[in-house]
Amino acid sequence: MRRLPPVSILDEWIVFDTNIWIFGLRRVPNIPACAQLLECLDRLRVVLPRQILQELQANLSENEITTLFRLLSRFPGRLRISWDKTSPQIISKYQREGCKLGDAVIAAHLEELDIKILVSENRDFLKEIRNLPFRRLSASQALAELKQSTT
Repeated sequence: MRRLPPVSILDEWIVFDTNIWIFGLRRVPNIPACAQLLECLDRLRVVLPRQILQELQANLSENEITTLFRLLSRFPGRLRISWDKTSPQIISKYQREGCKLGDAVIAAHLEELDIKILVSENRDFLKEIRNLPFRRLSASQALAELKQSTT
């Protein structure tokens, strides 16, 4: 059986985990790749699922939320919010596999939205789950793929 080439970060809608947005908006010095990714939003197609938006609203300052929504409005064809709630059955599936509720909701969002790439700085996020329907990349891995896709 012939293997298909990996999905390109430029060809697919992707999701940034909550930590990518927070570290990027705050320009956390020891994780510069997060801010660099936000600077590449004009070349990426990013979905912001409801669960991640709720986490951002709980963890960002008012000024940071304003900056986030300015970014979203600058690239309306490339950034979109998914307001849809996820299926309780899919959430339960991920919880049975060992996910905490918030992680299970994010995984369910990705599965339902048919997202193939999740960018996260949380090394342990969904690590215990086998056969995920999407790939996990760190911010630096995502930048490397972006660079490779544009050369």
